[in-house]
Amino acid sequence: MESNQELVAEQKAPKNRDKYTILYVDDEESNLRIFRMAFKREYNVLTALGGNEAIEMLRTNDIQCLITDQKMPEMTGTELLERVLPEFPDVIRMILTGFADIEAIVKAVNKCGIYKYITKPWDKGEMKLTIDKALEAYELKSDKINLIRELEKANSSLEEKVDQRTKELAEVNKRLMDSIKYAMTIQNAMLVSPELIKEALSDFFLIFRPLDIVSGDFYWIAEIEGEDGNALTCIAAVDCTGHGVAGALMSMIGESLLNQIVHEHEITDVDEILENLNIGIVEILNQAETENHHGMDASILVIDRAKSQVLFAGAKQNLLYTKDGKIETVKGDRISLGGDTDPNKKHTKHVIDYIEGDTSFYMFSDGFPDQFGGPSNKKFSAARLTEALEKNIDKPMDEQKAILEQTLNDWIGNEKQTDDIMIMGVQV
Repeated sequence: MESNQELVAEQKAPKNRDKYTILYVDDEESNLRIFRMAFKREYNVLTALGGNEAIEMLRTNDIQCLITDQKMPEMTGTELLERVLPEFPDVIRMILTGFADIEAIVKAVNKCGIYKYITKPWDKGEMKLTIDKALEAYELKSDKINLIRELEKANSSLEEKVDQRTKELAEVNKRLMDSIKYAMTIQNAMLVSPELIKEALSDFFLIFRPLDIVSGDFYWIAEIEGEDGNALTCIAAVDCTGHGVAGALMSMIGESLLNQIVHEHEITDVDEILENLNIGIVEILNQAETENHHGMDASILVIDRAKSQVLFAGAKQNLLYTKDGKIETVKGDRISLGGDTDPNKKHTKHVIDYIEGDTSFYMFSDGFPDQFGGPSNKKFSAARLTEALEKNIDKPMDEQKAILEQTLNDWIGNEKQTDDIMIMGVQV
């Protein structure tokens, strides 16, 4: 009869598993042979005469289930299982013991994480049923571990993709912000500097707050000569469709058109400036052929100091001015520039006489009156703006500006700015 030493040399778990591999450990060769003969058809059975031999076999074979006798001379079953647990935690562990070995059973349960203890002598049918259930538990655990590994791998792959996409988006955002900042540089160069405004208007204030980095609102000032040779100061306050980059692009179109109309074509009548601005927008944006309705609201103010007169025309913008300690309103026409504006509708020219050093004019976009805030989170309104100006018309322009800015900040409070804001005050 073959010895167990000869069997150990021959024993090896197959590389491609078609049967589960069970390692049976007992210090009696007859018990090993009985177990092998009983289960060699159902499982790939490996056997070991002691704990050290079993550990070596675990290290060199793919073993799913370990069954060990408790009472062995060199290493008890619980000692073997205790040593095996850290290195082979996934192997199903069972122990064979007699009824008297209660202490060994408790230790096996508490320290060795056994699947089950089996009393001797064992019955083949019961033993097979126990092994099959143990292997079913092993398979479920193995599937769970594999699923977790797959999920970890998928998660790691997803994290890499998210990280890569985040870097790509950061680069795109950087390029976008660089472009917007460059657009801001261009727009700031387009806007008249405060130093040049002071040359044309000795006493004025300007509040200019873009909603984004660049603005759809813009102001424009030019010193020109009228048809009768009088020196004129032309001021425009313009609110383009949208804000941010789209509004800024429209503002550049508007600024370019105003330069052409006033400087190149020498048009100084306020109503004609608006009408030519409307024509220019329609042509540049090809609005006769497309459905694009982008446009502008604007007001044009021309100061004729020789006649002590101000000429005004508005496209959906009003003009406020002081008279006898109060604020008067000159309503602009409810006609925008560009878009689907009726070309037959004309803008009205208003002529206002003023007393030098005693009259102030205020031009503004809808950003200030339409700003939400206050106790009820409502629009500030044109009426409140008129009232705020009227309370302080006797103060210098720089003080009026500071009061208006504080009023605006208090009104916004914790809310967000909702639009580009622009308001200009001029004393003549």
